[in-house]
Amino acid sequence: MLLVCVSLLADAGELLARSSQATSNMITTKSTKVSLVSSQQGQQYASYQQKKAQIAIIIDDIGNKRADSAAFSLPKEVTFSILPHTPFSTRFSAYSYHQGREVMLHMPMESLHGEALGDGGLLASMYPEEVEKQLLLALKSVPHATGVNNHMGSKLTQITLQMNAVMQVLNNNNLYFIDSRTTKFTKAHIIAQQHGVASAQRNVFLDHYANEAFLEKQFEQLILKARRNGSVIGIAHPYKVSISFLKRKLANLPDDIELITVSEYLSFGGNDDIDSFELPRTAKETLRPATDIAPK
Repeated sequence: MLLVCVSLLADAGELLARSSQATSNMITTKSTKVSLVSSQQGQQYASYQQKKAQIAIIIDDIGNKRADSAAFSLPKEVTFSILPHTPFSTRFSAYSYHQGREVMLHMPMESLHGEALGDGGLLASMYPEEVEKQLLLALKSVPHATGVNNHMGSKLTQITLQMNAVMQVLNNNNLYFIDSRTTKFTKAHIIAQQHGVASAQRNVFLDHYANEAFLEKQFEQLILKARRNGSVIGIAHPYKVSISFLKRKLANLPDDIELITVSEYLSFGGNDDIDSFELPRTAKETLRPATDIAPK
C-alpha cells in the first residue's frame, strides 16, 4: 500500500510539472505574439506617431482699414500683427482677443529708403529712452499683444543701440519678438536672444506680389520648408486675394501639416533654418492710407 501511494504521488508530481511547463510555454508564446502584434501595429500606424510639420502664419498690417476685418474669417490659429495708432488698432486687437486669436504689435521701424512710418515709428536717431517710450505707447494702442514684429525696419534692425532698447522693453513685459527680416543684415533676432527674449525669424513672405500664382508658389515653399525643417513662419497681408487664398488652403492642408500659433511655434522650439533672403515688398504696398473707405 505504501509503495502504491508513493507511486501515485510521483505520477502527480510529474503531471503537475508538465502542466506548469505547458502553462509557461503558453504565456511565453502569448507574450511573443503580443509583442509581435504591437510591433506590426507600430509599423502600420507609424505615420500617426510621427509629429506633423507645423506652419505658423502672421497677417501683418492689420488696423488701417475696416476692410481688414475680412481676415477674421481665417482660422483662429492665424496670428494678427496690428499696426499701432491706426483707426482700428485697439478695436481689432480686442476683437481678436475675444475670438481667441493671438495678437502681435506690428511696430513701424525706420527703413533704409525713408518710407513714411505712420504715427509712433522708431527712428535710428532716437535715444534709447525715446525708443522705449514710443514702443510702450504703441503697445497701449494694441492691447492683448503677446509679441512684436517689425514693420519695415531695414535700417533700424541693423543698429544695436536701438534694438537693445526694444528688447529691454519686450523682456520687461514678457513679450516675444519675430524678426520680419526686411534686410539680410538684421541683428534683431540675435539681440533678442541676448536679452533672453523668445524670438524667431520669418521664413517665407507669401504675398509681396499679391496675385494667385505667386501666392501658390510661396505657399508650396512654405510647405516644403515645414516638411524639411519641422516648423516655419509665413507672413502675409490682409489683401483680398491673400485672404481668399489662405481660407481655401488652410481649410485643406495636407495630412502631415499642422497650423499653429506663433506662441506655439516658439514653445515647440521653432526652427531658425533660413536658407535664403527674400526682399519683401512692404514699403509702399502695405502701408495703406487710413482714409480708404471700407465696407461697414
